[in-house]
Amino acid sequence: MRAWPLLLPALLAGCGGDPSPSGPPPDETLQRATRAGRLAYDLERPEEAVASYRTALTRAQERDDLGAIGDIGYNLAVAELGANMADRALADARATRAELERRGTKPSPALLLAEATALYRLHSVAGADALAARIAAAGDAEAAARATFLRGLIADEKNNAGGLAAALQALATPTQPSLHADAAELAARLALRHGDPARARQEAVRAAQLRQDTLDYRGLARALAVAGEAARRTGDNAAAADFLLRAGRSALAQADKDSARPWLKAAIALAPKSVIAEAATDLLQKLDRRE
Repeated sequence: MRAWPLLLPALLAGCGGDPSPSGPPPDETLQRATRAGRLAYDLERPEEAVASYRTALTRAQERDDLGAIGDIGYNLAVAELGANMADRALADARATRAELERRGTKPSPALLLAEATALYRLHSVAGADALAARIAAAGDAEAAARATFLRGLIADEKNNAGGLAAALQALATPTQPSLHADAAELAARLALRHGDPARARQEAVRAAQLRQDTLDYRGLARALAVAGEAARRTGDNAAAADFLLRAGRSALAQADKDSARPWLKAAIALAPKSVIAEAATDLLQKLDRRE
């Protein structure tokens, strides 16, 4: 499954009632909507996934099934992040968390991570960092590792080299390919902080390749942009423009306009009157037509 939003844990299985002979019959309407959401997500149709999970959540609420509300609320937030609906993802993640807590159930680290990711996308970095710190201290190893990576990104944005180094150190022995990519990206960012753009470019390219292998194209675009900055700092403007063009093109293909636009504009500025500038200009015009 492609992990669109900052490599969140996998979607949770939907609930539709206990199918055992001693329990209530399953809710077929709820199960159908949940399956439709999962299928649409796996087929990279996030808007369709959002609609199906919204239907499933409404049914779970009608059923007053707290387990289903928690699972589907998380899945809905993940789908909304995949559809670049960070504001809606934040609202739904928070609403789900509030209901779970109100009814005496602890929200899963995955749900908290969806909320933290939405906060980060909405540039509420202080809130995202505080929530990610809470997740990193929890017992779920996968969610903790992903929260640590998020904290590393936030530390880099805040010019906090110490926090970035601490996040990288915490990911020193990754156990999954996606976490190897996280570590490589943080290493690239730290190398830039330490004034070693050649090392940064090498690590960023490695991160992009690992992101491609794990089908994390949002992360791939971000890593290409880091490689572009590293190349720019070595004075290789042509390579920097190429990296940024590719980053912007990938982001645009994902409908991530907020990332695509500055990267494409940077590519043009670094290589004016070039084929790269022409390609970036064409992509910007396509972006403008979509708005």
